[in-house]
Amino acid sequence: MSYPQRSWDDGDVEVLGKRLWAGGVATAIVAAGIAIVGVLIISNVFELGIQTAERSGALVDNAMTIIPVCAVIAALAGTALLHLLLLTTPRPATFFSAIVLLVLVVLLLQVFLARGGIIDHIATAVLYAAIGLAIISMLSGVSRTAVRPVSASGWGGRQYDGRYDQRYGSYEQPREPYPGPYGQDERTTRYDPRGQQGGRWG
Repeated sequence: MSYPQRSWDDGDVEVLGKRLWAGGVATAIVAAGIAIVGVLIISNVFELGIQTAERSGALVDNAMTIIPVCAVIAALAGTALLHLLLLTTPRPATFFSAIVLLVLVVLLLQVFLARGGIIDHIATAVLYAAIGLAIISMLSGVSRTAVRPVSASGWGGRQYDGRYDQRYGSYEQPREPYPGPYGQDERTTRYDPRGQQGGRWG
């Protein structure tokens, strides 16, 4: 379902809800894949633990399930936030990136402030940062394709003025009919015997 809304720069755009959420689901799948690969590397290759964000420094139990599920939830929550920003704010991709980045920084600080070994802190922070940055980059890209200008007739009776051509595609104004080699149809030209003043003879 698409949602026509008034948008930034006093222009009219349409948010494509199906495309936005399809991109959000795809982002969730990729984030879960990054989480699975990261857990395998940290746990099996480096034989390290993945820490929670609690001050106690406890390790995540059953990380192979918990971390990918959390990544999926984070991606879908980010999609909902992006949808809200697209409907309500100017420069929604910028605000989205800033908000999610601040949340990610708080999460990483929680990891480093918790108890535990520094190696475990670094490994956990790298994993969380990889998931968070992947969500930011992919959903920011989705936001550019999930918005389009309304039709040429405009929304609410307004005419489309072409301000979104550069980012969202091109819109060509209708061309005037081709006037022909003589500037106008000679069949409709009245002959004037006075010559050049009123006719085509002269």
